[in-house]
Amino acid sequence: MNLRILYEDAALVVVDKPAGLVVQRRTFAPDEPCLHDLVLRHTSPAFLLHRLDRGTSGAIFFSKRAELNARLTRQFARKRIRKTYLALCDGELAQARIIDAPIARTGTITFAVRDDGKRAVTHVTPLGWSAAGSLVALTLETGRTHQIRVHLAAIGHPVAGDWLYGTADAARPMLHAAELALTHPLTGQPLRISAPVPDDFRDEAERRGLATTTSFRPA
Repeated sequence: MNLRILYEDAALVVVDKPAGLVVQRRTFAPDEPCLHDLVLRHTSPAFLLHRLDRGTSGAIFFSKRAELNARLTRQFARKRIRKTYLALCDGELAQARIIDAPIARTGTITFAVRDDGKRAVTHVTPLGWSAAGSLVALTLETGRTHQIRVHLAAIGHPVAGDWLYGTADAARPMLHAAELALTHPLTGQPLRISAPVPDDFRDEAERRGLATTTSFRPA
């Protein structure tokens, strides 16, 4: 499997994760390919500081220097790393909204909106809609597991193809990490990197009467 590099320098490597590939090796499937191993073959060391679900495509970064990990972790803690996602969701979602709803674990791999959960906030911006679904951009104030998938399902617009929280009406959950924005840990300069919209996402959008492009940059 070829590794698609979006950006690389002495401090960071940003890669375009394909859907269907796990990010980190799993103990119960030690022979399963994972993104971290592919990155380590390209450059070592490579430190994993955030994750994407197996079915999610798009931009993810790795630190190349251990002494920078604390700086990057602080950026996450202070909400200075901005991640923007694209999603195809079921139903017509035509108005921008902020979903402020706590999320709790409900099973081994499942989560749900519950009063006893941890605070979770998702900003949703519609980009297009039809009777067959909607294309939305999403940014997160918090980083809960399955946050986008749980929040969109909770408002009646599950991610297309999300068999866990919706229906298997697409080949995979149509969620794409479209952009990363952070402060470079060495130079202190802003760094903004986009991941092209993959073919399967674009094809599914067109099947639903929605237009998208091979790249995305939010306002």
